[in-house]
Amino acid sequence: MKKIIFIVIMIPMFFYGQIKVKSIEKLNLPYEEEWSYPVFSPDGKKIYLTNYSYNGIWEYDLQNHSLRQITSEPGSGYDFDFSPDGKKILYRTTTHNSKTHERIQEIFSIDLKTLIKTKHASGDDIYNPTFVRSSVIYSEGFETKNRQKITTSNDTKLIGIENTKIVLLVNGKRRVLDPFVNGSYFWPQLSPDKTRIVAKAVDKGAFVCDLEGNVISRLGKVNAPVWTRDGKWIIYMDDRDDGHFILSSDIMAITPDGKTKIQLTSTPNIIEMYPATSPTENKIACSSLTGEIYIITYEIENRDEKME
Repeated sequence: MKKIIFIVIMIPMFFYGQIKVKSIEKLNLPYEEEWSYPVFSPDGKKIYLTNYSYNGIWEYDLQNHSLRQITSEPGSGYDFDFSPDGKKILYRTTTHNSKTHERIQEIFSIDLKTLIKTKHASGDDIYNPTFVRSSVIYSEGFETKNRQKITTSNDTKLIGIENTKIVLLVNGKRRVLDPFVNGSYFWPQLSPDKTRIVAKAVDKGAFVCDLEGNVISRLGKVNAPVWTRDGKWIIYMDDRDDGHFILSSDIMAITPDGKTKIQLTSTPNIIEMYPATSPTENKIACSSLTGEIYIITYEIENRDEKME
């Protein structure tokens, strides 16, 4: 059996709240797939994976190191969502009619215990399926569907990107954000306290804004940003290319105000990309350009600990 590899990277400590990598673990996964886009389960005990084509979803149990396939449907691995109790996954499939060449998109939820799936919608222009409490919300064209079911929801939920803009549901009401006016956005992420959004704007770089779309800080070249579970850091990939191929990429951390930046990995033989953070532990999952998955364990040192 292939052994799990641990790499320990020590980083000097100078600033209050400095983030420090303790270890990097390579998951023991089959080589038949080019694994990518890992996501932690809501309880942090499992990693959900897809491949570079987004065709299928797999579950990797971090405690017993087992792997099982949840679905093999085309496109299902793109931007799927978990139910609040973590018992279901919501995803969208995309296929094409071989005779008419029309695109067919369908939204399903699947029970992670029984693997029984339920169909919720179909069409040719459906995207951003998400759970708001127990309701399935999705976008079709310029409209957010099923919103009437959660009008009493006292919550904030990031729907995603619709027609290049950031869309939220705030207490059941749809809100469209365009922080730079006529901008185009991608990679939006809601902070753990649900008061801020980090995203990237075409030609503007990454930024942090409030729920009204007011820009709080500009972060520059920050790709695939995600919040740490305490909201004190933003984790991202610093990828470099020659215009055709990715030459290198490391996992970085930056404070939401953009004032402090820390390099978390420095591995010339590994191109780490697309980080995801655990909601329960100080862990980061990322994929490599060669289709491997790594788990980075980090810690935050505070000033009092350093003075001791």
